[in-house]
Amino acid sequence: MPEIAEWFHPKRRTGQTRLLMVGAVLGALVVLTSSTLFSWPVKGLSATAAADDPNVAFDAPDGSCLTWPAGSADITKVDCSAKHLFEIAGTVDLTSKYPSGAPFPDATLWQKIAQDNCGPVVSKYMNGKLDPNGKYTANALNPTAQQWSGGARTIRCGVQAAGPAGGLQPTTGSARTADQSAIYPVGTCLGIKDKAVSDPVPCTSEHAYEIVGIVDLKSQFPDGFPAEDKQQTALSERCVKAANDYTGGFDLSKNKLGLTWDNIKQESWNLGSTKVNCKIGQKLEDGSGLQSITNSVKGVGGGAAATSTSAPPAGG
Repeated sequence: MPEIAEWFHPKRRTGQTRLLMVGAVLGALVVLTSSTLFSWPVKGLSATAAADDPNVAFDAPDGSCLTWPAGSADITKVDCSAKHLFEIAGTVDLTSKYPSGAPFPDATLWQKIAQDNCGPVVSKYMNGKLDPNGKYTANALNPTAQQWSGGARTIRCGVQAAGPAGGLQPTTGSARTADQSAIYPVGTCLGIKDKAVSDPVPCTSEHAYEIVGIVDLKSQFPDGFPAEDKQQTALSERCVKAANDYTGGFDLSKNKLGLTWDNIKQESWNLGSTKVNCKIGQKLEDGSGLQSITNSVKGVGGGAAATSTSAPPAGG
């Protein structure tokens, strides 16, 4: 194993409430993050081509879980024990601020509406225990322009999990009782875009990191939050072991790869988020970002499986 690489801990989004806003009705799904707009490929869908119950997102009670297939606007209510993309936390009526005739909000205003209204709703739903550095974000389901012009002024606030680039990630179980640690399963590869970590991809694709272990620091520090230097000491041992076990003793340094991990903030620890990922990746030689890797290092021993390239893929 190489010396521990402490040079490329990813920067987390640490806003008090991270917002991912979703508009979902009839024939369109739109996801908004603070800087990027994503649209599902639903071209040509009409009201009659959407879900059997197009109002399921707005009729389902608080605590309900919703999902939809990739590339489809067919929202369905599922048991929260099943994989889902959205957990309803509450409803907000915007009529008093946006009466009949008010123009349809643009993306920037929708984000402000969601931030102002859904942050408090989700915080209450989570009993004040939403980890701002954890796996979940506060989100909003909002009306389309057509519904808005027809008088719809209700948004549904809820909880979702999003990848590093904002892509929705399925979860199981209610967020209210879930471990909020911002971790991925062992064997997950996180993609790369513009020299930065992106959403999960197959390990055969170019990626930034491969998750090789999960460490629960609470087992080593049962009496309270460990300062970062103590976390570093503990993880330098436990992540090396995890990487050795995962790779079969693969020599990372000879293959231009490094080992790193996440650290936990005290506010997250206090909310029960005590687990971190150990991961394999590499930075670019000029320090400008992360380097792309292809294939997995799982069980490769001394074989040359994963390879790094000199630059990330263009545009992703």
